[in-house]
Amino acid sequence: MPTHDAPDHPLAVILRTAFAAQLESGDVELVLFRDRVSAFEIQADEWTLRLEGWPVVTGFIALDEEPPSLKERQAALDAAIDDLHLAGLRDANGLLDNAIVAALEDSGDELSAILAQLIAVRGNEYQSDDDEA
Repeated sequence: MPTHDAPDHPLAVILRTAFAAQLESGDVELVLFRDRVSAFEIQADEWTLRLEGWPVVTGFIALDEEPPSLKERQAALDAAIDDLHLAGLRDANGLLDNAIVAALEDSGDELSAILAQLIAVRGNEYQSDDDEA
């Protein structure tokens, strides 16, 4: 049974830290699933990120409405996850030593792999010197 009252579990603490402003504004919710050990979700209006295990071993992204084609799902993901959400995901991933990206990549889900790429790449920060010329 899900609950919004997450304990002081290390993963809950990290997720609350990374998404503090969004949790306070009600833009996202942190949900603990008591029927599973260490299963947490960050839930927004249009998407949900599920993370399981401690340390994190499983993760995937789900859209509330998933179009049939991968191209349409990718467009829906881009529309659903704004810059603040992406910043929270990147912060959480950094605090977890890249565990979110690894779990999303290992999920076997194409949409989760796309999100992993979005989290791992921080815009122009990773441009090579040749790109800047």
